[in-house]
Amino acid sequence: MTRPETPQEELIVRLGKDHRLAHQVLFQHRHPDATPAFHFEIIDDLHSDRVRVLELAFRGAGKSTIAEEYICIDACYRRFRNFIIVGDSFTRAAERLAAIKHELDFNENLRTLFGDLHGVTWNEDKIVLSNGVVIQAFGRGMSLRGTKHDDVRPDGCLIDDIEDEESVNSPDGRDKTQRWLMRTLLPALAPKAKVRMLANMLDPDCLAVRLRKTGVWTVREYPWEYLSGEGDRQATWQARFPLQHIDTVKSEYEHAGMLNEYMQEYMVQAMDPSTRVFTNDIIRVEPMVRRWEPTYAMYDPARTVKATSAHTGKVVFSWVGTKLIVWEGDGQLWMPDQIINDMFAVFSTYNPIEIGVEKEGLEEFIMQPLRAEQTRRHEILPVKVMKAPVGKLAFIRSLQPFFKSGELVFAKDLPVLKQQLLSFPTGRIDVPNALAYALRMRPGLPLYENFSYKNVSENLAVLRQPPCYLALGATRQFTTAVLCQLSGTSCRVLADWVREGDPGTTVADILAEADLVIGHTKPIVYAGLEHWIAYDTIGLQAACRRAKVTLRTGGDAVLGRTILRDKIDTLAHGQPALQVSNKASWTLNGFAGGYARTVKPGAHDLVGVADEGPYKTLMEGFEAFVAVTKGSLERDGEDKPNYAIDASGRKYLSARAQHRG
Repeated sequence: MTRPETPQEELIVRLGKDHRLAHQVLFQHRHPDATPAFHFEIIDDLHSDRVRVLELAFRGAGKSTIAEEYICIDACYRRFRNFIIVGDSFTRAAERLAAIKHELDFNENLRTLFGDLHGVTWNEDKIVLSNGVVIQAFGRGMSLRGTKHDDVRPDGCLIDDIEDEESVNSPDGRDKTQRWLMRTLLPALAPKAKVRMLANMLDPDCLAVRLRKTGVWTVREYPWEYLSGEGDRQATWQARFPLQHIDTVKSEYEHAGMLNEYMQEYMVQAMDPSTRVFTNDIIRVEPMVRRWEPTYAMYDPARTVKATSAHTGKVVFSWVGTKLIVWEGDGQLWMPDQIINDMFAVFSTYNPIEIGVEKEGLEEFIMQPLRAEQTRRHEILPVKVMKAPVGKLAFIRSLQPFFKSGELVFAKDLPVLKQQLLSFPTGRIDVPNALAYALRMRPGLPLYENFSYKNVSENLAVLRQPPCYLALGATRQFTTAVLCQLSGTSCRVLADWVREGDPGTTVADILAEADLVIGHTKPIVYAGLEHWIAYDTIGLQAACRRAKVTLRTGGDAVLGRTILRDKIDTLAHGQPALQVSNKASWTLNGFAGGYARTVKPGAHDLVGVADEGPYKTLMEGFEAFVAVTKGSLERDGEDKPNYAIDASGRKYLSARAQHRG
């Protein structure tokens, strides 16, 4: 090789050997931002001796700009003689050729080193450089007859985003593009022609995916962010697209419910639209105001709160027959104390029958602070431990039939839940996962199926004349109490308490709080028959004695249940004979479905006792009290037939007013 004699020749030789330097020096005006590492990798691939190279990069990665520079450099060094550019249309290919023409005409660095390269043919679709190199432009599907130049077949080819949204929308469109490539384009090239393809992932079955599967192409993928070896997020092109900008764009797509489009445009991951489980047309919003529908809540706690962490998913919902109504659905990066505060807020607002918490999150970092907060607030939450599903994606997919049938509706717009459903299975799926637990938290067979909002009273005050009764229930885990009054044939539930712990540690506090509610007198206290056995292990009687309260014996809970069922449907003076204050949340939830029995699949016998838990303890204590009031709850004087006895001892219906003792 002849040794360079001038600085100009020396620079030409040096740039010819160092491709990265050539791009930096010759096209410095095209690089306003710091060149990222992946640009140098693309440069190496384009100038390499590999026959087939496929570059998959995020939208805005600058791959087409680098390819234009590559064509200019290799044209100046005459590394090819006949180069063709192929786009999804002739217009797009001609635009790429126009950019190359502009550099060859006006790039002072190129003109200084290689002279005037403007040739005699300088058209929209074809240029011939003064050094004899030809560059041509073609659109997808065009005939490639006449691509030879001086009997030389194309020995270089750039395929730049050959597919568009329309061509990948159907299998026929994708097949047509591949057939043209394999039957027309590639056979038209020289046997050892270098082919460089630039593409985005527009579909899981797009041309780029098909070519990658052949194993013939060298394939590179560049998403615009990735995780380092330490698990930290890294921006692929920090100077132009920092993480803050990435998060803004991603959030925009998420809020639009288009995370799949985001993944294919920026993360080089295409999702098949036909595999989408949840679509806009099946997500229904039916605005409604909750009156008193029994509710449930579910939390799926996240383990960490980093930006890359999962959200803590939360939903509040009601089952009304077979219909699932979602009142709230949200996902947040919450610390444990924030999760617990929100649980108490939901309990205060909705009085849920159960608050489900995924087992792992509850046991790992929620349980201890939750118990401490319950103790501090003197309030117990109806927490239910929920075992995590084996397959989370299949678990969430089980919601689809309910959406499609219209049996799952949102009571208001729930943007976070909606966007995570539309993006499923990509992105965060924590709120849909929490919602899927609603299928497991369907209420069992309620023991009071006839209870309704008509039996709920928002302004149920303590009456001055009738005595107040406190129906206690207790196990080793819970102590419960229902405060009520009897007025004629009506039973009025005023308040209730559920405390965690045995009676010895809880009864005194409950009695003190009951006194504050009543104000003017002491309640008469009852408890069920199970607390009067010879070998008692719970200690409710002893606890009442220590509190200096007389504990009376309740009756048969089954009888009390029968009486209450009748009272639910009975009217007294135009009002339901059973009225429950909205402040007695545990009793309300017990009637609404918390006091229920689980019916196992295939079981036909619906007779049985309620499921164990605080609702069973509370309601059976209340039923035991109601059983001993059977005589008091008979129809009062206004409705009771007024019978009298005549002189001969015969009973007759009298119109005389009765004396009431």
